[in-house]
Amino acid sequence: MSNPQGKTDPLEQWRELRDTYMDIWAKASGEAVNSDSYAQASGAMLEAFLTTSSPYRDAQKKAMVSALEQYNMPSRDDYVRLAERMGNMELLLDDMDAKLRQVYQLVSRVSVQTANVAHMTPRPVALAAETSATEELPAASKFVASEPKEPEPPAQPKLAAPPQRPTVAEQAAAPQRAPKNGQATKSKARTKTTKKEV
Repeated sequence: MSNPQGKTDPLEQWRELRDTYMDIWAKASGEAVNSDSYAQASGAMLEAFLTTSSPYRDAQKKAMVSALEQYNMPSRDDYVRLAERMGNMELLLDDMDAKLRQVYQLVSRVSVQTANVAHMTPRPVALAAETSATEELPAASKFVASEPKEPEPPAQPKLAAPPQRPTVAEQAAAPQRAPKNGQATKSKARTKTTKKEV
């Protein structure tokens, strides 16, 4: 890059050299990666690495599982099983939701049809009275009425009531009977004695 005064930049040649070097390496690496020999060599190296590292990975996995069990912490397998159960529960809930929607649609259709039929057909007077009487009863009373009744215990014999004496008001209101001869003399004698005492 040249300055307006005509002076040259000392790093310009280095930048041009770097750009040409990067272009050469990009072309060479692209050709090498796209070749079949590179793919076979990289596959062989990966297989060798996996075969040599598998015993170490198994030992590390066992050590990690035992450490997690000692600390009462879940492992990767536990999380996988939990995720599977949650997925099954989601599927079951989706099925239940679909069935409940179908049931709701059927019930709504039947209720609309019965309402239309009830409005269209007139009821007899006796039938309407019976249905209104049954509708007024609560569900518990209907259930109790449908159950068989238990046999009642035998009735106990009733005792005779003691004779009751008339009250003072009843005695005053009752007509006085004619006294007998003996009773009249006794009452007169009593009145005479009371007058003498006074």
